[in-house]
Order: sequence, then structure tokens, then C-alpha cells
Amino acid sequence: MLRESRTKLTYRRSRPRYERTAVFNPDGLPVWADRHQLDTDLAAHDHDFFEIALVTRGQGLHIAADGDYPIRPGSAVVIPPNQWHAYGQCEDLVVFDCFVAPELIDSTLSFLDAELPLMQTVHTSTLPLPQRVQLSPYDLSMAIAELHSMSDVAAARRSRIQVVGHLLIYLDILNRSWSADHSMHRRSITSLHPAVSRAAQLMEDKPGRAWTLAELAAATSTERTHLVRLFQRDLGIPPIAYLNRLRVQAAARLLVQTDQPIAHIGAQLGWDDAGYFARRFKTAYGLSPSAYRKRALAGETHYHSSAVLPLPVSGARFEPRTGG
Repeated sequence: MLRESRTKLTYRRSRPRYERTAVFNPDGLPVWADRHQLDTDLAAHDHDFFEIALVTRGQGLHIAADGDYPIRPGSAVVIPPNQWHAYGQCEDLVVFDCFVAPELIDSTLSFLDAELPLMQTVHTSTLPLPQRVQLSPYDLSMAIAELHSMSDVAAARRSRIQVVGHLLIYLDILNRSWSADHSMHRRSITSLHPAVSRAAQLMEDKPGRAWTLAELAAATSTERTHLVRLFQRDLGIPPIAYLNRLRVQAAARLLVQTDQPIAHIGAQLGWDDAGYFARRFKTAYGLSPSAYRKRALAGETHYHSSAVLPLPVSGARFEPRTGG
């Protein structure tokens, strides 16, 4: 029997946005855990806090900017703030949600960045995407126990220390599985050649600049051909291809999260020709920018993107210009 859900969220086809006032106790820690049963598809929505969704029963699809993924008991997804997501093909799907405000990660838990690379990846990436974990049956049972304890303590407004304690144990369970899943194909920042790290940082800081290979080579004190070889070795693609991937990822984010005209989005990312921008975007996502925006806002399933990078190199964040 499911516990009654405290968070009464009404989902609509217009991609609603949920803010902390609808979830967190005003006089308590910005943390909450709650279970929801999804008998029908759940339209796209976003929120201004972290959501960690853990499937405890049933099956379905989790839909987000990085694609559509089957979920089953033990599937966990960490969704960053301001990133839309949805659920489809739900069959007796029960999700145990944990909501955490970003300032709690920035302040109270910031000293644990090295021990929680899962949260660090989601919180500091240039273009954060959901991170996915599949728990073993044993870890799933442990995670559910911590979520129940967290929910009980938070609801009773008892010890804040206990709430944070249960949250940390829960994050540690997720982090262990995530680290094991990603250890073979994710490179840490420190493993990159300094020239690759520096060039990637420059492009992530200013993806709209018309970078050339010669400029990047000069900025990193390397020969152009050598820089290309280093990028190919460390990231699997040449520098300018990396720049183009950053641009289409930023474009996808702005198409969904802002009302900016499509041509303006392309121009601020270095593609002044609207037609060329549309072609580059469609090559990466299989949809035109306008079709991508329409489907994302409607919460419809879309294609996997060949443009998604496993992990941006630096912690830089692209901030769109507000003026012309």
C-alpha cells in the first residue's frame, strides 16, 4: 500500500515548472522524499531543485534531453534543476522521489564533492544532463529504507542532522553504483592532457566565439596537428567538432528553457546563418530546432542525440546573452 503523497503536483501538457514552495517545508531543510504511482504517461515538466527518481515497481520510459531510456525496479535518475523530463509507457510504475535544493549541495554538502562524483557531475557540468544508475536488488532495498527514514524524519520535523544523514547514505548508495558503471568509459578531468583541458575550457566558456584551430593551438602552446591528435586521444573527436557539439547542446537547452527566437539562439552560439544553424541542429538531433522545441514542450518522445558528450571537461557554465 502506497503512503499518501504529500506533494500534490498537477501535470499538464504545457510543461509546468515546479518550485520549492510546492515541495519543501518553509521552516525545514530543503529536502523531501515522497512516493508517486504513475498509471498514465507523465508530461514534460521541470523544477528549480534536484530530483532523484528511484523506480521501486513497474516499468516505463524516462524521457529527457539525452534520450528515452527504459526504467524498471532499481533504475535511478538524477535530474538537475531546470532540466525537463517526462515518463512514458508507464505500467504500474512507482517512483520514490527525493527532492534536494541546489543550495544544500553547494553549502552543507560541498565538502563531499570528492566523495560524491555523481552529484558533482550533475551539478557542475557545462550542460548538465540526467545521470542514470541501476541498483542491485540489495542496494535497492537499502535505498528504499533510507528514503522511508528520510521521509519520516522530515515529515515529523525532528532532527535536521538525521535528515542529512539519511540523505548522505542514500547518495552514497547511488554513487557507488554510478561510479562502478562509469569507471570504464568516463575520464576524469585530471586524466586529460593539459592542452586538451585548456582548449576545452576556452570553448566551454565562449561557445559563441568563432574559434579556429590556430587560435586554440596558440592558446595552449601546441602545434595544430598535435592538438588534434590529443583531442582525438582524450575525447575521441577533434577540437572544432567538440565546439560544434557544445553549441548544439547549448541550443537544445535554450530552445526548451527559453522563449528566445530560434535565429537569435543560433546567432549567439556563433551560427549567424539561420539555415546553417537549422541544418547543424538537425544533423545532431534528427529534428529541426522548431520541431525539437515543439516536441520537448509537449513532452513527446524524441530521438537520441549523436551530439551528447559523456562529460563536459570543465565546470564552466554557458550563460546566454539577454540582449540582442
